[in-house]
Amino acid sequence: MHRLLAPAFAALLVIAVVAVATGYFGAIHLVLAYLFFAVLALDGHDRARGGGISPLFSLQIALVFAIGVVLITLVVGGFGLRGLELTAVLLLVALFVLADGEIGRTLPTTVPYIGAFLVLFGLFLYHGGSFGAGSGMGLFPVLAGIVLAFNCFVLPRYLSEDAVYWSVALLSGIASALALATVVSGEFSVWRFEARTWGEVTYLGRELPVVRSVFANPNTFGLLAFPGVVASALLVHRSLGSGALGRAGLATIAFGTSALGLVLSNSRASVFAAGVALAIYGSFVLKGRQVLPGAIVATAVAIPGLLLAMYLSVLPIDPANRFALWEAGLQAVRHDSGLLGQGIVGTREALEPYSTRGETVHNSYLSIAIRTGVVGGVAYGLLVLGPLAHAARRIDTVSVGMLALAIGFAVHQLFEGYTLFQLGHGSIIGALALGYVITSLADDVRAVGTPADARRPDERERATEPPAPGSPVGAMEQDD
Repeated sequence: MHRLLAPAFAALLVIAVVAVATGYFGAIHLVLAYLFFAVLALDGHDRARGGGISPLFSLQIALVFAIGVVLITLVVGGFGLRGLELTAVLLLVALFVLADGEIGRTLPTTVPYIGAFLVLFGLFLYHGGSFGAGSGMGLFPVLAGIVLAFNCFVLPRYLSEDAVYWSVALLSGIASALALATVVSGEFSVWRFEARTWGEVTYLGRELPVVRSVFANPNTFGLLAFPGVVASALLVHRSLGSGALGRAGLATIAFGTSALGLVLSNSRASVFAAGVALAIYGSFVLKGRQVLPGAIVATAVAIPGLLLAMYLSVLPIDPANRFALWEAGLQAVRHDSGLLGQGIVGTREALEPYSTRGETVHNSYLSIAIRTGVVGGVAYGLLVLGPLAHAARRIDTVSVGMLALAIGFAVHQLFEGYTLFQLGHGSIIGALALGYVITSLADDVRAVGTPADARRPDERERATEPPAPGSPVGAMEQDD
């Protein structure tokens, strides 16, 4: 792995978080950072091969350059050939995803997920064609599609899992520390960041403020704290297994800070998702890989059972109007979305004929189905859930840590309205976890990312290196 990839990814994730928290960066800055990251990764990979500049590397760089040119063209308003421009975006992104030296070996495994992504991307581009090229709504599907493609199919080829875990864990730890500071010293501001609270909640008979760190609401903070808890827990286990006590100590601090911040955020969906992910990984730690199929099936059965128990009031858990909103969402899909969807609309408006609550649908899968119809909903389900079911049959190669995180995000999306086809930090981390699962399913165990991985034959990382604007600010929102 190129030595600059880990800090480059950390910077990329910081841009996403700052964009969501402050609006200082726009979506275009994030996508340009992705293109720069791709060039850096491709250059490092080609240098590691040796033998001079390869034809594949030349093709990949040309495609990145072409994507950048089309993107800038759209930002300034395009040439008035909207359909042709959007078709060019779809084809260029598809070619870049397929421009891999080992595509012949990996394609039989990844083709369902690449196909599902292209269907979803194509539908969003189709609906985006009704907006001006340089408008926020017109740019949103282009930018979100590029980021989703890179997260699911490109970054996992070149970036080690440890780099992702550490970036997420440390960033979550910092955000959680800022949140906890509001409990001790009250609300405060630093630069453009405003650390605020969100009402109060009772814990152990004591009233404590609900924290939201520097984000607009606790759920958006939970979208960083939940993967931060999971990532730091994995790092503690991996670091202790490799004897790296210093790293284990740092990861432990990040875990404790993130866990406390997550609990005080009162983001129940995030707490639940973190618990599911940790349970999956914990079962692997205790029993080994052979327990994974059972754990995946148990999760798939337990979640609907839990929802049914909540619906029938068997469990004393307040669903916060979720069932009424989901019923309205299903009605909107059935009566208004059809096969191809209503387009790039807010789900609050889509639910108005079927609900008087004035809320969003609070379900990622229904959110996608409302906008892209039955076809898009099925494609999204295949992209998000297909690799998880596939992993139950490929336990020898799947990346267990990323599988646990991806399952956590799949569960989390049942209760929140953000989707992986967006540009916020939750969408990025969730799509990356999914991407590592897809890559590991298609990958024989080969090169490892870090010395710690080399000492852990039961949980090795995979990489594809050879052996030895009006920016669409709304797109950055975590819950539409």
